[in-house]
Amino acid sequence: MSKTSKTTKKRRFKWGLSLPTTIICIAFVVISILCATKYYDIEMTRRRLEAEKASLEAQRAALVDRNNNILAQGVAGQDQVYVENVARSQLDMVYPGEIIFRTTGN
Repeated sequence: MSKTSKTTKKRRFKWGLSLPTTIICIAFVVISILCATKYYDIEMTRRRLEAEKASLEAQRAALVDRNNNILAQGVAGQDQVYVENVARSQLDMVYPGEIIFRTTGN
């Protein structure tokens, strides 16, 4: 072999891969690891959000039931006469300027 033929050959590592091939393989491994970790993060976020969604749906169902119970009892607050009666009888509330007179049974 002549001196010129040695310099024109590509240099190879021990296992026979050229430098560009080695760089491409390392880049592929790094990108694969980055993609796997990103996928893991996304999957954990998805699971957390699904659990939160289930919790919120349960809370919503409980609130809908509570609202329906309140509406069934007539305490929705939309009936002004009912609200005024409850305020006067149970909470001892009066309009400004009104005076309450209480008498005893004797």
